[in-house]
Amino acid sequence: MKIHRFYMIPLLAVCSFLIFQSQPALVHAESPLAVGEILKKTGSTYQQTRAFSANFHQSVTSAAASSMTTEASGKLYYEKPRQMRWEYETPEPQVFVANQQLAWLYVPSEKQISLTDPQKIFSHPLAQTFFEGVGELKKHYEVTLDHGQSSKETAVLKLMPRQEDPEIKTLYLSIDLQTYRISSIEVHNALGNINRISLDSQRAVPSLDPKLFQLDIPPSVDIVDAEGRPLTPADIEKLKSKLPAKSDK
Repeated sequence: MKIHRFYMIPLLAVCSFLIFQSQPALVHAESPLAVGEILKKTGSTYQQTRAFSANFHQSVTSAAASSMTTEASGKLYYEKPRQMRWEYETPEPQVFVANQQLAWLYVPSEKQISLTDPQKIFSHPLAQTFFEGVGELKKHYEVTLDHGQSSKETAVLKLMPRQEDPEIKTLYLSIDLQTYRISSIEVHNALGNINRISLDSQRAVPSLDPKLFQLDIPPSVDIVDAEGRPLTPADIEKLKSKLPAKSDK
């Protein structure tokens, strides 16, 4: 099983950061940890962050495959607005990038770039809620503190969709109470699969190299659209014409 089968799940991780870009007034305080205060402090941290990088470790446990777990790791880059790059280093190199114009997955071993419409990614109710701020969060999700998993060092928030969602049955956000940064995201779907992403070495920066989020087509690499159809040279040139000019930074 190749980890790139799960490449769209990292969007939930980035959305989890974006939830804190507006001042939250989400839930009633709970004791001993006050959820509202945790959200407020975490929100303050990420509101002041325009861009960041982090190391990630991803594990995907399949309920249908006798709880087999596939693991991967690499580097994450994110910059406002709506730009992210996941560089997988293990078990094999591959890159998933999404910006406001395009999203794609590049797997060097297959010499192929698979295109995806970013609107299909960002149009998910969870993504819309996070990108538009947290004011609408309670309309779509119940947010509570998971006392069983929380500790003095880490608060674990539990999000459950109010309407049935096959992709998200339960979402857990772990927040470091020393730094008020998200340390892990764990998604359980309706099939019982579990996707967990842990983050470390998070580093906030004023900006990142724009080239990280630009489409670069290596020689002898095929490009296919969202339906798996190969793009012709004319299609590729048309695609390039719609994208912003590459930066020389």
